[in-house]
Amino acid sequence: MKNENNVKSTTGLAIDEMKIVYLMLKNRTIHPKGKFDGKGRFYAENAGLIDVREPSRAWPMSHMNACRTLKYVKKVADSFKCSTVDDLIKVV
Repeated sequence: MKNENNVKSTTGLAIDEMKIVYLMLKNRTIHPKGKFDGKGRFYAENAGLIDVREPSRAWPMSHMNACRTLKYVKKVADSFKCSTVDDLIKVV
């Protein structure tokens, strides 16, 4: 059985390094890149990397919530070829 902590992305970042960024997002130390519209809905800059409904009146933070997951952090690391935690933080 593989040890998940030693699994690396295609960029060389270990899962533990990605979890650092995930926890920063979860704890609101950093925030996902994106914009709010005039009605308070958040639209992620990297919306192509998430599979979630579009923000609406009922669910204005659907993109924000999806961008605070480890799955999203992994996709960003692989898509932007991040080799360090600092690189990953810049593009999350």
